[in-house]
Amino acid sequence: MTLKAKTVHAIKWSYLSFFANLLLAPVFAAILARLLTKHDFGLFALGMSMYSLGQYIADFGIGQALVQKRELTDEDVRAGVTASLLLGLSIMSLAWMLAPLAGTLLRQPEVVPLFRTFACLYLLASLLTVATALLRRALRFRPLMLGEVGGYVLGQGIFGLGAAALGFGAYSLAISLAVQYLFQFVVTYLATRHSFRLTFRRESFRALSAFGGRAALINCLEFVSANLDTFLIGRWYGTATLGLYNRGFNAVCMPINSLARSITRVLAPSFSRVQHQQDTLRRSYLSGLLVVSITLFSAAAGVFVCAREIVLVLLGPSFASAIPIVQVLAFFIPFPVLSNISAVLAEASARLTAKIVIQLVYLLLLAAAFTLVVRLGWGVTGFAQVLVVAGALRCFVYAVVACRIIGGGGWATVLAYATGVGCGLGVGVVMFLVVSWARTAGMAPFMLLGLELLLGALLLGGVLLFGPPNEVQRQARPLIRARLARWRNAAGEIEQL
Repeated sequence: MTLKAKTVHAIKWSYLSFFANLLLAPVFAAILARLLTKHDFGLFALGMSMYSLGQYIADFGIGQALVQKRELTDEDVRAGVTASLLLGLSIMSLAWMLAPLAGTLLRQPEVVPLFRTFACLYLLASLLTVATALLRRALRFRPLMLGEVGGYVLGQGIFGLGAAALGFGAYSLAISLAVQYLFQFVVTYLATRHSFRLTFRRESFRALSAFGGRAALINCLEFVSANLDTFLIGRWYGTATLGLYNRGFNAVCMPINSLARSITRVLAPSFSRVQHQQDTLRRSYLSGLLVVSITLFSAAAGVFVCAREIVLVLLGPSFASAIPIVQVLAFFIPFPVLSNISAVLAEASARLTAKIVIQLVYLLLLAAAFTLVVRLGWGVTGFAQVLVVAGALRCFVYAVVACRIIGGGGWATVLAYATGVGCGLGVGVVMFLVVSWARTAGMAPFMLLGLELLLGALLLGGVLLFGPPNEVQRQARPLIRARLARWRNAAGEIEQL
C-alpha cells in the first residue's frame, strides 16, 4: 500500500473509534451523572489531572520518539521498553510519597488516597507505550482502535458504571481506567509481540532521549495549560463547583479531545515519513486543515445552539447551571484540534523549539488571565471565556509556524479557516431556526436532542459532501458512485428475472 492509502486506511479506523466513543460517551456520562455527585466529579477531576501530569513525565516522549525516528532498530525498541518501565515505576513511587503534599496545596485532603490509587496506574500505562508506538509507526490502527473501543466499553461501560452503582464514588472512574489499560495492553501486545528484553547501554538511549526529552517538556507544558483551570477552580471554588465545570467542559470537549488524539496518531507518523518532501507535506497539511476546519466550526455552531438539551439530557436537571458554560465552550471547540494539526507538523519535522516557546507563552497567558478572573469575581464562566480567547490566539500562532515549515500556504490557510467559519455560520442558522421552532412547540428535551443530532449529522454530511471542495469529497464521491452503480446493476438483474 502507498503512504496515502495507508493513511486513509488508518484514518478510517481512527474515525471508527472516534465515532464509537462519540456515541457511547454521552450514554455513559448520562448514567454517571445520575450515580455520582458534583463532589465526586470534582475529586475525580483533581485526581485525573494529577495522574495525567505524572503520566506525561513517565512517558518522557518515548512513544513519540519511536514514531518520529527515521530508522528504528531492535535496540531502540529494547531501550524504549526499559525506559518506559523504569519511568513508570519511579513516577508511581514518587506520586505515592507526594500525594499528601498535593492534598495540602489543593486544600483537599480527600484527594490523597485517590492520588495514590491513580499512582498505581502508571505502571500499567507504561506497558502500553512501546506497543502503541510501534502500531502507530506502522499505521496499523485496527488493533489500536479495537483495544481502545473494547477497553472503553469494558472499563467504563461495565466496571466503571458497576462500581459507581455499588457506591465507589470517584474511585469507580479509577477502576474503569485500570480495566481499560489492561485490555488495551493485551490487544496491542498480541498485535506487535515486541521483545520485553531490557538494555542498559547508554548509547541506546541517546537518540530517544534527545527527541523524547523535548517532547516530554512540551507534553508537560500542554498538560499544565490544559488543567490549570481545574487546579484553580478546585482550589478557589471547591470540588462541587469544579464538578459542575468539569461536567460542562467534558460534555463539550471530551469528543473534541478524542478527535484531536485520533488526528495526532494518524498524522504524526504520516507527516514524519514525508518530512523531507515539502510539496507533499504542504498538500497533506492544507487538505487536512480544510476538512477539520469545516467539521469543527460546524460542530461548534451546533453545540452552541443545542447547549440546553445537551446539559439537561446528558447531565440531568441538577447540572442546569452548566448551560452557559457549555455555550461559551462551544466557541472553544475548533481551536485545540486546529492547533494540534500544526503542532503535529512541527513535531513530525523535529522542530520542537517553536512548540516549547508557544506552549510556555500560552501557559503564562492563561495563568495571568485566570488570576484576573478570580480577582474580578467572574466565576467559572469567566474561565471558559479565557479559554476561548487564548485558544484562538494560540491557533493563530501555530498556523504561522506551520506555514513556515511547509514553505508557504498562508492564503490557503486563511481560506481554510474562513471556509470553516462560513460553514459553521450556515449550520448554526439552520439549527437555530429548527430548534427554536421545536422548543416553541414544547418538544421534550430528550426528543429534541435526538432531532438536533440527526439534523446536525445531515447538515455536516451535506456540507462536507456537497459544500466547498475538500478531501472528503475526493475520497467519498467515487465510493458513492460505485455503490450506486452496483445498486443499479442489481436492480436491473432483478427486473430481468
